[in-house]
Amino acid sequence: MRRLLVEHLPISLLIGILGWVFGGGWVCVPFALVVGWCIDLDHLYDFGYYCIQHKKPPDLSMIRSGEYFSLNAKIFVPLHSWELSIILVTGLGFFTQNWLLAITTTVAHMAHLVQDMRAYNVRLLGYSFIFRALNAFKQRGFCSSSVS
Repeated sequence: MRRLLVEHLPISLLIGILGWVFGGGWVCVPFALVVGWCIDLDHLYDFGYYCIQHKKPPDLSMIRSGEYFSLNAKIFVPLHSWELSIILVTGLGFFTQNWLLAITTTVAHMAHLVQDMRAYNVRLLGYSFIFRALNAFKQRGFCSSSVS
């Protein structure tokens, strides 16, 4: 459980503080934390899909193990996508005109994806939402160690 809470926290916090120090404003810190640390909340979508598809009551121990991914044979995690990084930098940049905030937020998001790629052997295109959608969100091929 401890790993779940702190896995992405230090790097997200560091990126946010650096954005603040370099002139992006204090708002860089919460933005970096939201997209660098809290995006794992999108796992609840996949977990909910499991509960509905298999008509099972929620078993929170499955969230820690990630077992529901294999049982679903699908991986949605909608916030884990390179496309979202592009949307973040362009959207935040244009709407706020605070390009340091936009870059800091995007770097925190990308750091999360890179950390996950290393920790879970996720393939580069595994974190492309478009690629996953074109492949019906099938788990096969998401990680280099996937065999299902």
